Amino acid sequence: MKLLFGSVLIIIAGFSVNKHVFSSKAYDGVTTVTDVISAYPVDMFDFKKTMKDYAHHLCYRNSDALNTQDITVSDCLSHHDEKKLECEIKVFRLAPQNLESEREVLNYSREYTQCTLPYKYILG
Repeated sequence: MKLLFGSVLIIIAGFSVNKHVFSSKAYDGVTTVTDVISAYPVDMFDFKKTMKDYAHHLCYRNSDALNTQDITVSDCLSHHDEKKLECEIKVFRLAPQNLESEREVLNYSREYTQCTLPYKYILG
């Protein structure tokens, strides 16, 4: 099962290399991070990688909302990359090694997303 989950993460990382492919194909139909995660418990190390990719997806997916705020997708990605380490420490410092439920995954993903991407009208 870990091999399958690891393979899925590698595929997602491969798509992130090309932002056009990443934004239009890898996360088609994804509305929450739980759409990406298929098996529980979720290892925290894998979850952090998934959240990085998901945050990038949110920047691409919400480009119109960002543009109305005079923020480019590139600015959104840069802001995430700048705040990533600080927010990981803040959000995940007391987190368990494994997330056991969808509810835990959603709670941590919301906190992380709000910390790294504090823009209005970002949906995800």
